[in-house]
Amino acid sequence: MSIETRSNGTIAPANGLRISGVAVTWDTYDMGNEYERIDPNAFAKSLEDPSDIALLWNHDTSKPLARVRAGNLRLYTDSNGLGFEATLPDTATAREAHQLIKSGVVSQCSFGFIVRGERFEKGEDGKPIRVITDAELREVSVVTFPANSATSVQARSENPKPRRTYYLPPED
Repeated sequence: MSIETRSNGTIAPANGLRISGVAVTWDTYDMGNEYERIDPNAFAKSLEDPSDIALLWNHDTSKPLARVRAGNLRLYTDSNGLGFEATLPDTATAREAHQLIKSGVVSQCSFGFIVRGERFEKGEDGKPIRVITDAELREVSVVTFPANSATSVQARSENPKPRRTYYLPPED
């Protein structure tokens, strides 16, 4: 007998293989010859209908871990960047990825995209800053060596400890 859980109308497997992270930050990072920064609105068009965006292992399209269309990948933006939550399928790649993330061997992310709009600014040190203003997001990846070291990924428990919510009645 297996336990089923539901989220947004989809069935999540009871294998406990869940991860979450930040695949893109809005910070400027060093790409070697130039700096790069992703505008917080760069993925707005992609996130209107993100159904074909996948979560991959090290950008390898033969090793998908989750997909929005499959119902096991959720993408969101906040003040820090582009985040994600995923429930991984019970595959050898997913189990290996989850264990490497859980152990801290792999702890960061990256993303694959097609640039549709950009501009260049001058950095304080004279090095150019490439600002991606519009991009088609194709995938987010859990990676060993990210371009942006400020990204992150964590393994999560399928059944996290319940958070307590306290209700305080309004004062008279």
